[in-house]
Amino acid sequence: MAVILTVERKTAKARIFLALVYAVLSLGGITMVWPFLVMLAASLTGPYDYYRFSPLVRALWDRPDRFMRYVATCYPRFPSEVYPDAPPHWGSWIIVSRDRSGGHAFAEAQLKGLDDPQTAARWRQMAADYAAFNLDYDIRNSVCTFDTRDVAGFVRERFEEKVQSADPQAFARLSPAARREAALDALNREWLIRYSSFFGIRMIAQQRAPLQHAGWDYPVDDPKMDLYQEFKRAYRELAFTPGCQQESLWRASVPASRSGEVWERFKEYAGRECPMTRTVPYESRPLWLSYLKRSDVQVRLGYSEGHTLTPDDYARLAGTACGSFERLPFPLPPSAPAVLRQEWERFVREAYPRRLLRIRVTPELERAYQAHVRNTCKSVQAYGRLTGRSIADFGEIRLPEYENSTLWRNFVPSVPLENVTLQSAEQAWQSFLLAKYGSAEGVNRAYGWALAGVGEARFPIRETMAVTFARRGWRDFLSGMAANYRMVGEFLFLRGQAFGNTVLLVVLSILATLTVNPLAAYALSRFGMRSSEKLLLFLLATMAFPAAVTAIPGFLLIRDLGLLNTFAALVLPTLASGMSIFILKGFFDGLPRELYEAATVDGAKEWQIFLKITLPMTTPILAVNALNAFVSAYNSWEWALLVCQKQSHWTLAVWMYQMSQQLSDQPWAVMAGFVVVSIPTAIVFIACQKIILRGIVLPSMK
Repeated sequence: MAVILTVERKTAKARIFLALVYAVLSLGGITMVWPFLVMLAASLTGPYDYYRFSPLVRALWDRPDRFMRYVATCYPRFPSEVYPDAPPHWGSWIIVSRDRSGGHAFAEAQLKGLDDPQTAARWRQMAADYAAFNLDYDIRNSVCTFDTRDVAGFVRERFEEKVQSADPQAFARLSPAARREAALDALNREWLIRYSSFFGIRMIAQQRAPLQHAGWDYPVDDPKMDLYQEFKRAYRELAFTPGCQQESLWRASVPASRSGEVWERFKEYAGRECPMTRTVPYESRPLWLSYLKRSDVQVRLGYSEGHTLTPDDYARLAGTACGSFERLPFPLPPSAPAVLRQEWERFVREAYPRRLLRIRVTPELERAYQAHVRNTCKSVQAYGRLTGRSIADFGEIRLPEYENSTLWRNFVPSVPLENVTLQSAEQAWQSFLLAKYGSAEGVNRAYGWALAGVGEARFPIRETMAVTFARRGWRDFLSGMAANYRMVGEFLFLRGQAFGNTVLLVVLSILATLTVNPLAAYALSRFGMRSSEKLLLFLLATMAFPAAVTAIPGFLLIRDLGLLNTFAALVLPTLASGMSIFILKGFFDGLPRELYEAATVDGAKEWQIFLKITLPMTTPILAVNALNAFVSAYNSWEWALLVCQKQSHWTLAVWMYQMSQQLSDQPWAVMAGFVVVSIPTAIVFIACQKIILRGIVLPSMK
């Protein structure tokens, strides 16, 4: 019976009441849709804007926000050394993204120069020069803020190439899945580490190598570190840059030295299309600045222990102007005052990375090195065990200009500074500028700078990022939005047989549900058994225990039956449902008994009555049971992971759980996975909503 009669609906009270009802229903609908919109938007974000938890991706219409998101792809934290004028409290990207007004003003200021044709032309020249320099610079003295979503695919391709080169004919006969397995086996043999999949490879330890440490150098014979160098090079050569992969065809015609006409053409292309990459030279100027800001150094320079060094302080010490620390001369000019020269010598001996030092060898230094080795090793046998070299006498040892060994690194601090040469990215950049423009004045004319000397030249990172964003901001943004879904596709659909396993499990579960439950309910309803009430009570009692309680006895039973790692272990526990049998029995009890009597008089057998009379009249209830079985089978991962340890039997739900664990540091990718796995459920419920409503309404009418 209607709450409001038809004649009453035109009254003011009725209209107000209906409006309130519709408002409450709309609010309820919003509370259901809002979380999904937040999840969908989060799946299109990254480290910069994920933690806003907004249902909209602001960068879609906000250009400054899009620029900040682009900067976040190049640096794990806000690069205050690149943007010294940024707010001092900016550190993590979470803080930066929440400062919307500050971020908007900052981005507008960084992009403002592109509006002036002359400034834009100078910035493009800077970007082209930087790209040309970066592509030729030593890759081992570079750092890379790579996207972890690219690691697995890169490593897999490299080892597939190794497997193919070992036996091309056998490799051609393998399926894609078999090729991945063969490549993974080759990786485990070479790295002496057991990986279950390429997605377990992170390269985080290699990325965090302490390049700033004075006594650290790259480990010798480390295949993982060697591959990481190739990974950095691939980033620098635009292998992962959207729209530039086709240009990588130049690699086939470029020799290993990466020189020649083709290489020069590629450098021009990179300088024009994408001058900024995630692989950048490692700068030494910040090390010198950090050393000068140390409290003990401040005291020796004549300041109090808690003093904070400023550009004006440095200008007074050096006797020259210093507008900002990004123009701090590096290396220290020979004309610097004695107090700075003394600190510079200490810095080189104590704090500067010795892997970037070279010794000018003299006979005196070589004899000193032999004495150093003799005092350290004590005997030639100990020297042989330490270095793997066989010598008859310490006099056979020669002092190399550079050597990746502990003996050499420990000897360097004792070498007079006039016999030590520094190597740094800044010096290489200065040499590049002098070779192209001839002098600091030439650099000033080309770049619009005001350098007192070429030693003040900085890397034009800010200008290069602005130029790159203006050139390909939208393309990189859209590619970044889709990157999460590409990774989800590789993780969920290219591992094992997750999709096929899920479809098979859902089909078997639905068939089992539509077979066992109706038969049991029909028997309880049709045949008046004495213990039917007790049976119903027993069936309902099974719902009183959570799944975690029944998991252990269920696992033991499946184990004793020998069904572990089989689909039977997944399907058998879903055959019967106490609630489904209870609901079906109640519905069967409400059917007219005259139908059964008429069918019996007409000579119909029991199975005919069940199939041709009972089931057609209970279609809505059966549909609801089938939907419940679908949801349960599709979303179940705990039981599936418990009884099926083999990855070949894992379903999408299990792989989604594994993804949420392995990629916990990338929640935006996990959100994309949740969106993907929720699509089938959404489609089924949208397509079957009328059946669901009939299944809800008809029992209540009965």
